[in-house]
This record gives sequence, C-alpha cells and structure tokens, in this order.
Amino acid sequence: MLVLTAADVRRAFPLSDAVELMRSTMVAHGRGEVFQPARVVLEPPALEGSVWLKPASVQGDAGGLGVKVLTIFPGNQHRGLEVIQAFVALLDPVTGVLLALLEGGVLTELRTAATSAAATDLLATPDAGDLAIIGAGVQARSHLLAMAEVRELRRIRLWNRTEERALEFVRWAESHDFSVEVCRTVQSAVDGADLICSVTSSTDPLIDGDWISPGTHLNAVGAFHRDGRELCSNLVRTAAVFAVDSREGAFANAGDMLIPLAEGALAESFDPPELGELLVGARAGRTAKDQITVFESLGLAIQDVAAAASIVARAQREGVGIVIDFS
Repeated sequence: MLVLTAADVRRAFPLSDAVELMRSTMVAHGRGEVFQPARVVLEPPALEGSVWLKPASVQGDAGGLGVKVLTIFPGNQHRGLEVIQAFVALLDPVTGVLLALLEGGVLTELRTAATSAAATDLLATPDAGDLAIIGAGVQARSHLLAMAEVRELRRIRLWNRTEERALEFVRWAESHDFSVEVCRTVQSAVDGADLICSVTSSTDPLIDGDWISPGTHLNAVGAFHRDGRELCSNLVRTAAVFAVDSREGAFANAGDMLIPLAEGALAESFDPPELGELLVGARAGRTAKDQITVFESLGLAIQDVAAAASIVARAQREGVGIVIDFS
C-alpha cells in the first residue's frame, strides 16, 4: 500500500494537470459514467464532531474506486489542529485491495480550485482577467493559482475579514510573482471585476448583485452547507447561468441556492444546470458577453477519487511516497 503525505500529494498533483483532470471528471459526470451514492454522515450524540463518508467510482482511464473520509471537529481550533481532517482510500477496482492512503486536505484544496478553473474556462468571457478574491485562506491561494491557469490575470484584488491574514496572503502572492491589492470592503474588491472567487466560511451573504458588473463570472466555493451563504439573493436571481457541480448536492446543501428558494427569490421550478451537462453540451452555458454566470461548488466524491487515482499513478512513476506491507 502506498502512503502519500500532504507534501507528496502537492508534488504529484500540479494544478495544470488538475484542471484537465477535473474537466474530464465532470465530463464523465455529465455522461453518466460515474457512480456516486449519497454521502453518509455520522453524528453520534456523544461525539463533539462529525464523520463524513463519501464513496465513488469513476469509469475510464482517469477513473478510480475509493472513499473519502472527512471529519469536522470544531474543538480542534483550541487544540492547535485543523477543524477539518480528511484522507482518501484508493481501492483496486478489480480486487478491492487497498492501493493507497492519501492525505485529503491538500487533495481537496487542489481539486476544488481546479474544478473552479474548469468552470471559469467554460463560463467566463475570453478576456476576463480582473480578479477579485473574497477570503484569504488556503482556498484563496489555490484559486489564484488556478485562475492563472485558464485566464491571463491583469489585476488582483483581495478582501478578508482580518487585515493580518490578508497581508499574509499578499506576501505569499508576491513570492509567486503576483501583485495583490487589499481592499477595505467586499464592494470595493468586486467593483469592476470580471472574475470573482468567493472562498469564505460566511453564514451571511457577502456579495450583493448590485455590485456585480455585466459579464462577470463568479465561483462561489465557501458555502457548502444549508445555513451558509456568500451570495445575496438578488445575485442568484439575476445570474443568467447558475451552475452547480451536482443538483442532488445543491438541493441538499447549497445555502446560496436554498435560502433564495425559501425566500421566493427563485421559482420553485428552478432547475440549475450541472457543470458536466454544460461541458458535454446538454445544457446551454453563457450565450452573451454581458451575462452574469455563477458556479456553485460543493465538491463531489468523484473528484476526490479521480484525483487520488491520478496522484497515485504519478507518485508511482516518480517514486513519491512510502510503500508499506498492509497484509
């Protein structure tokens, strides 16, 4: 069995490869070439946290079989640990033998940003390059790098709740040859932007539709549960395309969509297209330069498993990781 640390995963999964892999994975999703049962969430009363089990199978050369295990323990912030912990177990699709264990935090970070990049390449205007990033955490960093994979960035602005973390982001960006302007408000950050990545853990909407310029594409990444939202209802309502990675997941967990539906801002018949459907041409994406488009990202187990299979294949070729006898 191959064991891959966070550093191993990052080394074996460059974003240029990750974007193409996530594009092909979502194409497979659009063609029905995946199997992804509903996730299982364990929340025993005596447990001060939750455990999420997310199995999936993806067909084809870039496919794989496996399960992601993710834990959310809020008390970890007082223990000096990350609140969210994760790993992915990759299985042999013929024998069921455990092939590899991969650290799941970096894997999630990279595949999430890569999927946003695939959505951006499809939905953003060809000349989009004025980027606003809302939030300054791990996903903000990976999204900046991912946006640079699919568009030529001419301006980058950042808003974050705390100035200290914003300045840390600026220093990191400078080390990667990006110049970033820190803004005092969300509105000033998104004013005139034609690309926006919102990557916060906010439970209150941050981005008003009245602030968004015609033709803007927005990736909404941070709100992945029913009570979380980053987008005001008027933005969701006015978007010409409000795409999701999975309708099933969005109707179960996307607060950015569910709250406007509950408010009556969206029709009960609202039927958002899936990214895979847009990629295979089953549903229409952007049809005019001035349309506002949104990609609501929740994350799918098929993305984790496809990423794990690709990472393991490259790690084996390059001798990355530790092999242990698990028998």
